[in-house]
Amino acid sequence: MLKVISIESRSQISEIFANYNPREQSWLVSDLRTKFELQQKILGRDGQYIDESVLRASDLWKMLLKRLDPGLRLVSDPFARSLLRTIMDEHAEVLGVNSSAEDTVFSYIDQMAAVIFHPEGTTRLTEWFETHPEAMNRWKEWYLRARFCALKLLQDHRVITADWITAYLQNFNDLERVWNMPLIVDLSGEITRVEAEILQVLSRSVDVVVLEPTPAWRADFHFLLRPYEDLRAMSVGVQKLPAVVRGEKKSEVLRFSGMLAEIKHSVGQVRQWLDRGIAAENIAVIAPDIETYWPVLQAYLAEEGIPAQKDITHKAQSLPSVTRWLALLRSKSGRLSTSDLEISFFEKEEAQQLRYEEFRSLFKSLYVNEDLARNEIVHKVFFEQMDLGGFLKRDEFVAKALLSWNSDETDIVQVVLRELLQNAVAGTSLTWKEWLSYLESIVAAKEYTLEKGEPRGIMVTKLMSAHSEKARRRIFVGLTDEALKGRNKTQLSGQDYFELAKDIGFYLDNPDQSDLEFELRLLAEAESDEDLYCFGATDLSGSLCSPATFWMSLQGEHEKLTVPLETRWDELQHSTQRGERPLLAGRKELVEQRILQDLGKAPFATIASPELPRISASAVESFLECPFIFAAQRYFKLKDLPDIDLDVDHRTRGQLAHAIFEKLTIEPMRFDWKVEELDQLLETVRVEKKLVFADERLWTPLKKKHIQLGLRFLDFEKRWREEFKKTRTIGREKRFEFYLDPQSGDISTEARENSFRISGQIDRIDSDGGKQLVVVDYKSSSGGISAHGSWLKNRELQLLFYMWVLEKGLVQDIQGEVIGLFYYVFRNFERKGFKVDDLAGVLYPANKRKDKNATFEAKERYLTEFSQILMTTLGRIKNGECDAKPADFKTCTSCEWRRQCRAPHLN
Repeated sequence: MLKVISIESRSQISEIFANYNPREQSWLVSDLRTKFELQQKILGRDGQYIDESVLRASDLWKMLLKRLDPGLRLVSDPFARSLLRTIMDEHAEVLGVNSSAEDTVFSYIDQMAAVIFHPEGTTRLTEWFETHPEAMNRWKEWYLRARFCALKLLQDHRVITADWITAYLQNFNDLERVWNMPLIVDLSGEITRVEAEILQVLSRSVDVVVLEPTPAWRADFHFLLRPYEDLRAMSVGVQKLPAVVRGEKKSEVLRFSGMLAEIKHSVGQVRQWLDRGIAAENIAVIAPDIETYWPVLQAYLAEEGIPAQKDITHKAQSLPSVTRWLALLRSKSGRLSTSDLEISFFEKEEAQQLRYEEFRSLFKSLYVNEDLARNEIVHKVFFEQMDLGGFLKRDEFVAKALLSWNSDETDIVQVVLRELLQNAVAGTSLTWKEWLSYLESIVAAKEYTLEKGEPRGIMVTKLMSAHSEKARRRIFVGLTDEALKGRNKTQLSGQDYFELAKDIGFYLDNPDQSDLEFELRLLAEAESDEDLYCFGATDLSGSLCSPATFWMSLQGEHEKLTVPLETRWDELQHSTQRGERPLLAGRKELVEQRILQDLGKAPFATIASPELPRISASAVESFLECPFIFAAQRYFKLKDLPDIDLDVDHRTRGQLAHAIFEKLTIEPMRFDWKVEELDQLLETVRVEKKLVFADERLWTPLKKKHIQLGLRFLDFEKRWREEFKKTRTIGREKRFEFYLDPQSGDISTEARENSFRISGQIDRIDSDGGKQLVVVDYKSSSGGISAHGSWLKNRELQLLFYMWVLEKGLVQDIQGEVIGLFYYVFRNFERKGFKVDDLAGVLYPANKRKDKNATFEAKERYLTEFSQILMTTLGRIKNGECDAKPADFKTCTSCEWRRQCRAPHLN
């Protein structure tokens, strides 16, 4: 017998519960939390209950399926998706799509299951399409694909997911013979048309009492509540319970800047309620999706010392051992990614042979397996890939996967594999790609409990599980359109849903009619003492959110922005007293000192290095630019290497150009180089410099470009030397090294105490055959090059450094007087720099305009000022100065060490 009881308020359910016999009746609910709370009420009243006393609807459907079709296996969505992708690839020609469209097909199966599994569903829908050509063009093909794949899963693989069970149960006419316990159905807005039909069938043999929510505004959700109309029509009668007198309640509408402000205010409000003596179990924090809030909310509650009923859990994929396992499996199976390669490589002993910066430079951009050959060590470790051909049985995959598990922690891998073994039978065959994808989905979904919730703590729950008699003070957070509205993943329009229901009687889940909104409105009318309805204008990522229609309909100041209440964390931040947190035990003074340094109120400690760092021209420039940059490079040994990618970096191009110019300027200089000779020269240079490219195909066009550069260089040099006939190149990539004591000024070729080792390499030195010298430094472009009068002011010291070294006679086999310093821009073969005009005509032309600084006096002034800067800078370096004090704050925007820097202006 089927009976419907009209419920205007959740408070009326108490009367029904008073007459409920848990040993003879089964109470059907929609969620786990409500089930547990009802079981606790039964224990409190009767002292005992049986397993069937309280059931979730999903559990009942599973029991019916097991009794009616025991050979059909219930599997998880991720496993069904893996099988679906295999089916789609096998039948790609028939379907017209392959596994790349798996998400869309799966969404159609979910949405259309009631039609797909109905004995007459496809026939009725085909007829409906004939009168609705626009809908037919839009999604008929997708429906047919979904039906084909769903039937393959059901008939060939004999599997089904929990969401499809009720649709499949339509095919059985003898449902009532497998269930014999009277039911009280309390599903609120979560009942579907198919479930209503199943309940009608069950009512032939057992009493079924349906609790129908009938609020005054139910017409707003007529589509969602349509199943109750069908049940009313088939029932023996509809009973109305006496109205419950509702007490006064305080309600408040609050608008916040974002989700974080919602969380802070909620915690502050809970603290106030607790301080007023309200029991924690009478307080609830409710959200449409509480998991979005929980990580941050839990941290605030813990700091406040407020217990919560919700468990603290972590995802299995957050465990390092699991992350390494999956990364190694992906890397070994050819699914290359920089992050996976990094994780799996640096847990191996071989990783000690390769610096991390070099690894990132080589493998930041990966495209194909051949890219592993960029480094011999990495290639050796990962070259032997797994044999991925064909299909693998379940046990074969498990065996291969376990060979890559390198941790003593076996509990979590047992949990993961138990899930796999439960869903896949031994005979299941999938490709390695699908097995691995399924394993990843299990890991992504599995959680492990770090800390159990406190039973008498505050209730923290999602909207669909929030009905509770204990919750007298409730805070609703996350009341946004985005959180409450369903997202339609198919091409069915809102009109299609209504037409399908009206014409052929299939009431599919309509995203426009949200059961979340329905439950929210029901909860708003439930008995309580105080309710807060909160809207945050942005989510935790900063994206804008729209207020929910229900929130806007409530009485209150919707435009007023609420400042959140203070929490314990705010008190700690504003407190002038020293904190006594366990984290600071034994290092409080150090942390306080570091904070003062970050704020710029205390100097940084100097670096006490056991030996003085090696100095070059670029090192002096780096220190003057910012001492921290120098420290990062010279003390901390950090490297800023270019990434190997499809766009060849400037450093590689520069290495090639410098190497060509070095070979072409060997005296006596030849100007008749052939293309073939330059080609061979570049191949030799590539081997010598160990140049690596993201793709070998990049080398040929780059080589051709540099062959042309070489020919243009020879042509220019030929014309230059015809004009300045005495020009001879006596130094190419000329190295020098000496030791300098900045305090005494002593210079030596042997290592001495308190002396810096200074070294460098001059691109090119030209001579007139006598004692006059010109220094040349190759540049690819003129960008960033200053006029020589601004070199000292702009801290461009390289050429002055080289002149100072040559004038001191510190370059082996080269003696003479420097009369010219030039940047040689090989894009247009222009020379820019300093020269003594009085000696023009021998090694360079005279200035076209009068330059008052192109004199010997200016040269001596440059040398004197440079020497002072060098000695002062070396003294600062010797004292261990490393403060992040850039000469120009603009430097920080492009600094590679910005993330490691503790400069006050960056904090």
